[in-house]
Amino acid sequence: MDTQEVGAELHRLADTDPLDPMDAHALLARGRRGRRRRRLFSAGAGIAAVAAVAVPASLMPNLDSGRPPGVAGSSTPATTKAVPPDFTAVPGVPRGEAGAALKVSYAEATRLCALRYPQYKRPIQRNSFWYTGYTVLYELQRGDKAAQCTIPGGDKPSTALVAAARRDPMPATAAARLRNCSVVFWTDVTKWRVMASDTSPQRATNLIAVSPSGRKAVRCTLVPKFDDTAALGSGPGVFSLAGQVRQVFDNDFAQFGMGYAQGCTGCETKYYDGFGRVASNIARIRIAPAGSRNTHDITVTDGWYAVSWLDPDPHGSGKYTLTAYDKTGKVLKTVHN
Repeated sequence: MDTQEVGAELHRLADTDPLDPMDAHALLARGRRGRRRRRLFSAGAGIAAVAAVAVPASLMPNLDSGRPPGVAGSSTPATTKAVPPDFTAVPGVPRGEAGAALKVSYAEATRLCALRYPQYKRPIQRNSFWYTGYTVLYELQRGDKAAQCTIPGGDKPSTALVAAARRDPMPATAAARLRNCSVVFWTDVTKWRVMASDTSPQRATNLIAVSPSGRKAVRCTLVPKFDDTAALGSGPGVFSLAGQVRQVFDNDFAQFGMGYAQGCTGCETKYYDGFGRVASNIARIRIAPAGSRNTHDITVTDGWYAVSWLDPDPHGSGKYTLTAYDKTGKVLKTVHN
């Protein structure tokens, strides 16, 4: 069909089927309604876009990771091995301070000693009382060697903790010393406060530490050759401060409050050893052996003292003088043994 034929056909349609007259006002109204619909659509799209941005990033896949997003309920296996605790519970004994210096029956002390020292198959000696943190002897039978048990508290040290104490039996830091004391007594004293300490490298470190509550204390002796059992006697041990009285700084204190012994078998050196608590105004005590060229000062904190000193001078007579000083250096009192 050419151009002339198309034109003729259009004229025929106009004559046979004319269009309705154009309503200009209706056409304008339809245009305005369409414009409003376009505006509402644009606003809705913007709100949807803002909502999409507000989705938490944790719910969106990590597109930079190079891995597919995780599936709900799945977890990634841990890549690090769990570290065992330094202490585990001892059956039947409260943990921590609550299980320290705890009075127990003979049967319970026997059970705890068997738990800690399974190599000994004999009973412990009968005393008038037993406490966790105290050391008792085993009964001697024919052919047996002397053995003793430090009744354990409620915190069994880990193998790693025991190994650390064995590698460094007389450490220099307070933290390491408290670790080793925890191994000795099976009571976690690592957060206790050291009030006094003194070290003789050849003999021992003596220290006193007080629990966080202030109700318990430990007297601990660490020796150059590792030993996980405390010495027998009234020295090392865990004890309650209830009813404890301060020692009077007098000649009796000089005689009994300051342990004294030969430094070694067959030699003339003297070893001074002990722990205790004196008046709070005493800040320092000086030991002056008679005939010796040496003296030794120990620091006193709130009355707490510990001494571990080997006097190397062989000329000491065995007599000594103790002098107490206050924090200004003023002499408070001098006593003699």
